[in-house]
Amino acid sequence: MSLILHLSDVHLGSPSPRQFDSNDKFGLDPRTRETIVTHLQRTLRSLGHTLTERGKKLDAVIVSGDLTNANQQDGYEQFTKLLDELGEQLPTSERVLVVPGNHDADWDIQPGDPAKFKRFLDLVRGKYGSPLISGLDYDETTVRRHTGTRKAAAPILQLDDVTIVGFNSADFCGVREDQTSTDWEAVLDDYLADDLASAYITKREAAAKTVEEAKMDLRRLRVQDMARIEPRQLDALRERFVGTSIAHAADEDPHLRIAVLHHPIGPVTGQEEIKAFETMTNLESVRSFLFDTGFHLILHGHKHESYKAWEWLLPAGDNLDRAPWRALVIGAPGEFRVGRLVCRLLEVAPDGDRAVAGAPRLRTIDVKGIRAGQPLQLDLAAKPLSLAQPFVRSTEIGMPWVVRARTADAAYQQLRDLHTDLRQPRAVVSVVEDASSVTRLPSNYPGGRDDEWLRRIVRWWQLPRPEAVRAVAGSEFNHGERLYGNGEENENAIKQAARALPSSKAIALLVGRDEAGHASREYPAFTAVQLQARVQPDGTLIDVVGVYRKQDLALWWPVNMSELGSIQAIALEAAESNEQLKQPVAAGRLIAHATIGLHDTVLPQIAGTILDRAIDLDPDLPHRLAFLAAQPDDQTQSVWTTALADIGTHERRSVLVPSIGLERLVSAMRMHSELGKAQAGFENIVVEVEELARDSERAAKDLRGKPSKTTRAECAQTLQGRVGRVLASLGETVKKAHVAWTP
Repeated sequence: MSLILHLSDVHLGSPSPRQFDSNDKFGLDPRTRETIVTHLQRTLRSLGHTLTERGKKLDAVIVSGDLTNANQQDGYEQFTKLLDELGEQLPTSERVLVVPGNHDADWDIQPGDPAKFKRFLDLVRGKYGSPLISGLDYDETTVRRHTGTRKAAAPILQLDDVTIVGFNSADFCGVREDQTSTDWEAVLDDYLADDLASAYITKREAAAKTVEEAKMDLRRLRVQDMARIEPRQLDALRERFVGTSIAHAADEDPHLRIAVLHHPIGPVTGQEEIKAFETMTNLESVRSFLFDTGFHLILHGHKHESYKAWEWLLPAGDNLDRAPWRALVIGAPGEFRVGRLVCRLLEVAPDGDRAVAGAPRLRTIDVKGIRAGQPLQLDLAAKPLSLAQPFVRSTEIGMPWVVRARTADAAYQQLRDLHTDLRQPRAVVSVVEDASSVTRLPSNYPGGRDDEWLRRIVRWWQLPRPEAVRAVAGSEFNHGERLYGNGEENENAIKQAARALPSSKAIALLVGRDEAGHASREYPAFTAVQLQARVQPDGTLIDVVGVYRKQDLALWWPVNMSELGSIQAIALEAAESNEQLKQPVAAGRLIAHATIGLHDTVLPQIAGTILDRAIDLDPDLPHRLAFLAAQPDDQTQSVWTTALADIGTHERRSVLVPSIGLERLVSAMRMHSELGKAQAGFENIVVEVEELARDSERAAKDLRGKPSKTTRAECAQTLQGRVGRVLASLGETVKKAHVAWTP
């Protein structure tokens, strides 16, 4: 949930002519004229107020270079005041990361000398986070120098869900060409020597001016604006990554990784730029470093062009078998005019989501310049971007999407971010590499469910002989009955398929011939399972592919994948005795292939009421309820209230009506009644439970009628009223036993 402000190229100091926001043909005092910096100050002030009003809080500020116009002292002095415009929204100084730009370097000092950034360091070092400086924080002999009176650099800013790293790409800005053997300074000193010694003052002045212009021309030819991040700086950064989140593989780290540098890592516009050193001289090394480290987001400035695009990173060489790394690159606009994009807010893991390793998310929020008195407009609900590594995602209608991740948590987050539209159905293939991860509910699963809920619902859907399914649904609708009773001679079809490996015929079907192709028949969306054997040097991996005619990616997918994990466990046990497979066998991938992927809004559930489901999941519940009514104790109220809680409640387009579970409860109550050892008042409870059973039977018939004899609301009201009478009668009996009962 971190909220970050990205600024760049503010160019503070005495304003240059192009920074004035007016075409003055009269000659007004410059102090009375607005500049683009004035607009920026006003916008930041309004941004601070607006975020406070909207209940948001800035967690960090990133400035990607060019604080000043030309390394001016007054520009650095203005920088702190500029940030102060954010008011109470300004984070603490250690959460402000600032990198230098080419305008923040002293071009008269050569690379490797920290004096090149003296004014920059005087401002930022020890106050804000800043990148490593050559000759100060590292040199050619060591990656970690003692910085003397200067405080050590803080190039890494780590928050709960984001890690930000600053780079210095400006050390070689102002580097002088030194390959010539000619002493050009001496040549220029001798240039027009006779005229410089002339007795005529006008001739001397003209010669001096010409020599000075020649020196300036020579400087322009020899001194270059070179962007470069020297390899030693990258080595020094790697050494400082130890102990941070970046020390882990990107798909194991929940932090979004952001690289901040002044210069871009590729073209920003389609305009040709004819100049020396248009890109970084060692661009491949920098891009390889970003690839190796797995940065998801790269922020830069320099070009004064708003830019937001995907960049594919891959080290140079023969890389046909290597997958590129996709990073989002955002260039700051550097234009601070009314109505134009001024800066951006970056919201990490938005909408209250937890950060998920392998599936980072980011919302970018444009901040546009405003005029005096104009309110600032912020779209804080802009659609977030998934910064996960895509496998296959085509924008062409009807083409399949493929999502692949190490964990189910990361895959689920990517599936949530996919746009689905039933008017334009699209197949979705999802691949989870770590099969053990499907036993845990994804971090951002809605509805307040937990891992125990997931285990319970998967267990029910995998039951081989569920009594409640036939009683409630009237068919073999759960997956377990179809998988573990549809093999040859009613054998477990998964074990049978496992013995068919490594053949491609290792298939189990959940749909019969009399069901397939009939739109009027009810059968599962889960239609088939195929097992695959992948031979490895040390054994065989068993992959499980589930085929779905449709699949809800938002709510049912975690349940489906956890089911595939259960199926895989059964297949592995059977495959251990398969002599055709290289042993040992181990869990491989879990793959779901959905012909139609969609996002539903109905949470998965087990068919029937709690009482009905107990017949399969907790068969002793009816007897326990009867005993607690006959011999009340301090658990009676909670157990009975929970057991009857969902009777008469609405489920999708119907009402939950108990059947087999209530029948078993009536039988258990009658048995205790016949024993004659129940608490006084027990018979009254039995009567009310029997009435509930009769009301439920009538409600079931009425709801099945076409048209229904009673409305769903009437049925619900009747059943809930009867449940109330059951509990009221139970409460009276409990009180007679001197046990606490809370109305």
